[in-house]
This record gives sequence, C-alpha cells and structure tokens, in this order.
Amino acid sequence: MKLSYIGLAILVLVLGEAALLASNRTQEDGWAEYRDSHGCKPVGDIEVSNRAGYLCDDGQVHYRWRQMR
Repeated sequence: MKLSYIGLAILVLVLGEAALLASNRTQEDGWAEYRDSHGCKPVGDIEVSNRAGYLCDDGQVHYRWRQMR
C-alpha cells in the first residue's frame, strides 16, 4: 500500500470528522433556549446519581453529545 493512499485516507477521516462536529455544533446552539423553556433539570440532581442528561417536561431524558460516554 502506498503512503499516498494512507495520507489520503487520513485526510478524508479528518475532514469527515470536522464536518460532523461542525454540523453538530449548529444543532447544539438552540439547546440552552430549549432547556430553559421546557424546564429541564439535570438527572443527577433529581435521582442523586452520576447519570448525565436532563429530564424535561416532555417526560424524556435528553442527553447532550458532549455528555455521552
């Protein structure tokens, strides 16, 4: 396998990762407004656990991409 193919594969992976992070960031911008308007509370505060996430008034636990383990 030539080094140029390996270099090209690494470049594609890096650009793909950058594109995914950029698109995820745009979806993350409205989270603070959603959290405040839906009364979301951290699950750890409610259940006294180390679980990450927010319990909102829609009855679902929402996890943010930065909190996922």
